[in-house]
Amino acid sequence: MTKTTIVRNLEDIQLRKDELQASLTQSREKVSGLWRELTTVKPTNDKGEMVSGIISKGIMAFDMVLVITKLYRRYGTLFKRKKKRLL
Repeated sequence: MTKTTIVRNLEDIQLRKDELQASLTQSREKVSGLWRELTTVKPTNDKGEMVSGIISKGIMAFDMVLVITKLYRRYGTLFKRKKKRLL
């Protein structure tokens, strides 16, 4: 829950603003650290891990091709041009 404060003057507003800014800075640093941790590629020293990574990426690419093919077959008529009739 949010805490409520009584605002009596501009100094109270400035203090609250500073508190919120500090909180936002902490949250931003935490999120950027988590994002960096998720997106950093970890080096693999083991050949087995390298091979399993290659196989995993290959399976994902094959699955993507199958999904695109299925979607194109089902909804491909939306993207085809209509032929003009000559009168």
